[in-house]
Amino acid sequence: MTITADSPRHHLDVVVFASPLLQIGRWRCPADHPQFHDSGPTPDALFVFPRQSVWIQHDGGRPFVADPNTVTYYNKGQPYRRQRLSDAGDHCEWYAVAPEAIADTLAAHEPAAIDRPNTPFSFTHGPSDADSYLRQRLVFEHVCRETAPDRLFVEEAVLSVLGTVTQLAYARQGHAPVRPRLRRGEIDAVENARQVIAERYRENLSLSDIAREVGASVFHLSRVFHARTGFSLHAYRTQLRLRAALDRLAERRADLTGIALDLGFSSHSHFTETFRRTFGRTPSSVRRSL
Repeated sequence: MTITADSPRHHLDVVVFASPLLQIGRWRCPADHPQFHDSGPTPDALFVFPRQSVWIQHDGGRPFVADPNTVTYYNKGQPYRRQRLSDAGDHCEWYAVAPEAIADTLAAHEPAAIDRPNTPFSFTHGPSDADSYLRQRLVFEHVCRETAPDRLFVEEAVLSVLGTVTQLAYARQGHAPVRPRLRRGEIDAVENARQVIAERYRENLSLSDIAREVGASVFHLSRVFHARTGFSLHAYRTQLRLRAALDRLAERRADLTGIALDLGFSSHSHFTETFRRTFGRTPSSVRRSL
């Protein structure tokens, strides 16, 4: 991927690491930027970790909410469009891996992938587990801060993360037949609920609040949300809060109690314990790594 100085994407899309095997970049596009809705087809096959929440629609597909609980996937040349969800726009980290390495990784779950290196991904998005989200963020910070990043560490870590998140994506596909078959209206209700949570995850929302926003009963929304995402609404909101906390931990002057309360946790201890259970490390330990 080459972003030249005269490209309209120059200040939006920045490559922070490049090797023959992979590239790592950051995308920071304000919601009012002319290229926000359509920045053109992807120049490489990518898997992307959103930091902000945004609606994404691949050409010919249905729109979905891409948020920090989600990994999005793009084959080379994939046209897609964004719709605004967060006032911040679209902020994410992206990872472009050599086509043969992606195909080889996916072939462990889908042997036919080895025969289509130019269109390896058969899914548009999948789950982002907490460990993979943290690992990719630590890799991203490493390549941004080190003048001579450890290439072996970076390449092995990115391929490991790719293996984990695509395994989760395939598992979701594989388990689909035994899940309740959701109607289009139910899928829309879940995606709209994800939008409400993405916009208001700091707030102490009730299940009734969210159900009322999307026009569903509390029982029905709870059932179909779990069937589609694998999360309860509460767990989904907690994961968004914790991923937002990783951004805040990089702000050295922000104290942990202030971060906890601002993100909706009831106390410093509640935040620390929830963070530790999810990431296996305390916030102060991760802050030192960041």
